[in-house]
Amino acid sequence: MSHSEQQRTTPGSRSESRERSRHAGEPLRLVHHHPGYLRIRAGAFIQPAEKDPVVTAARTAAETVPGFRSWSLNPKTGSVVIQYDPGKLEADDLLKHIAKSAGLHGVEIATSRKMNRQELVSAFLDTVQDVNKVASQLTGERADLRELVPAGLAAISVVSLVLNEDRGLLPFWSSALYHSYRVFMHWHRPEVRTRERAGRQEEERGGVGNKSGAQSS
Repeated sequence: MSHSEQQRTTPGSRSESRERSRHAGEPLRLVHHHPGYLRIRAGAFIQPAEKDPVVTAARTAAETVPGFRSWSLNPKTGSVVIQYDPGKLEADDLLKHIAKSAGLHGVEIATSRKMNRQELVSAFLDTVQDVNKVASQLTGERADLRELVPAGLAAISVVSLVLNEDRGLLPFWSSALYHSYRVFMHWHRPEVRTRERAGRQEEERGGVGNKSGAQSS
């Protein structure tokens, strides 16, 4: 290799080595697991740079293992969801392979130590996402928590209305129905706005059509 080639290749390899050494003492944390599904987290996965060597090595390690299905990174929380074929791959072997390939310090169960506030929030969000995914799978991808929670509140409002004074700890039917509406509208804000814009455009086209018809007559 010539001196000029060394100058071109050395900086990249040095930066990669620095990045790996920076996370050398950090473990790969297992957040959640059931057969065929893993959620892992590491500080190196939080807002990584493009082509980050640690993230790239971890993903490549997972993708090259027989039985791997998918990799989904959430850069805000630093968590990764991995789906795999449990009949072809053991979760422990996959985790150890990822940690070793990425230069991380072994595998750690996330609940085995006290988490700071940011990690607690991330863990809560991860759990909600997991529940949402399960709800979506159980309904055949036809609905998730955005529809099921408002529907549940609406059902509670009906039961409360029927029971009236005997409703016990149930909220007033009007309160449950109001919150059902508010939750549904908040979680479907983009769709609602799209429909509102389409409605306004339809009204405008109708108005223009009426004006042109009146002028022709």
